[in-house]
Amino acid sequence: MKFSTDGLIIRENHIGESDRVVSILTRDKGVLSAFVTGALKPKSKNAAGTALLSYSTFLITKAKEHYRVSESEVHSVFFGLRADIERLSLAQYFCELCRNLIPEESDESEDFLRLVLNSLSFLEKGEADLYLIKAITELRLLTIAGFMPDLVGCKVCGMDSAQKMYLDINGGEITCETCRSVNADLSEVVELDRTTFTAMRHIVYSDFNKLYSFSVPPAHAKYLSSVTERYLLSQTGFKLKTLEFFHSLGL
Repeated sequence: MKFSTDGLIIRENHIGESDRVVSILTRDKGVLSAFVTGALKPKSKNAAGTALLSYSTFLITKAKEHYRVSESEVHSVFFGLRADIERLSLAQYFCELCRNLIPEESDESEDFLRLVLNSLSFLEKGEADLYLIKAITELRLLTIAGFMPDLVGCKVCGMDSAQKMYLDINGGEITCETCRSVNADLSEVVELDRTTFTAMRHIVYSDFNKLYSFSVPPAHAKYLSSVTERYLLSQTGFKLKTLEFFHSLGL
C-alpha cells in the first residue's frame, strides 16, 4: 500500500552508514515511524526532506506493519532555528511532546501539526517571547490531546473576574480567592494573577487564527510558562529530557 501525506520530522536516528529511521507527525495519520533507505548518502533525494524539523510531503509505502519513505518533497526546514541553541532546544522539546502525546496512526492529527508548525515558525522568526511560545504550545497541545483545564470560572461559585484565581494542577479546575479553602491540598494549587488567567483562557478557548495574537510582559510570559509546564507535567507524568536541557541553558 502506498499513500501520500504531509508531515514534520520530529525525530531521526541513523541506522548503519546510510539509512535513517524517522518519526513523522503527519497531517492525517498521527505519528508514524518509517525507514528511509540511503537518506544519509550525499546525493540522496530524501536527505533534506527527512532531516529533523523538515516539513515535507512524503510518499510512503506500507508493507505488513512497517512504513518506508520512498519520496519526499521539502516545504520548510526551519534553518533559522539551528543558529540559536535556545530556540532549537525549545523546538526539540515540542517534538518530544508530540511523540509522547499524539497517538500512532491516528486520523485526527491535523490540529497538532498545525499548532507545532506555527510555533516553529514564530520561534524561527523571533517574533514573540520565547516563554510565551512555550506556554501557548504546551497548553494548546494539552487541550487538543484531551487535558484541557476548566477555566470558565470558579468551580464553587462561578466567579470569573477576581484579581486572583487558583488552578488545581491535578484536577484542572480553578477557584477564586474566597473559595480557595475548598481545595484539600493547597500545595497543588497555583496562583493565577489576572494577566496569567486571561492569557490561559485565550490559549485554551480562542479560535486558532487568533491563538498567537496577544502578548504579555516578559515577566508574565515566564510565569505563564512555569504554570503551563507544571500543569503539563502533573497531568501527564512525563519526564522529558529536552525540557531538562532547555532549563539547563539558564535562560
